[in-house]
Amino acid sequence: MIRRWYNPGNARYYLVHLQQDLLGDWVLSTCWGGSTSKQGAVKSIPVSSQEAGLAEIERIARRRRQHGYLESP
Repeated sequence: MIRRWYNPGNARYYLVHLQQDLLGDWVLSTCWGGSTSKQGAVKSIPVSSQEAGLAEIERIARRRRQHGYLESP
């Protein structure tokens, strides 16, 4: 599952990707930065299950909305 957000006010983006690794463990990868700059970062977070990963994505989505981000289709 991949979800993306962008903030039109400051040209920033945020992306999350939930997937299983080769060993079957669930990993939530996050990527963020500015669309007009080369600054940004990537972070991988192990989660205990797919459900835990989906719950974390919803927490991230709420936080992104609070900061003025819009979800990309």
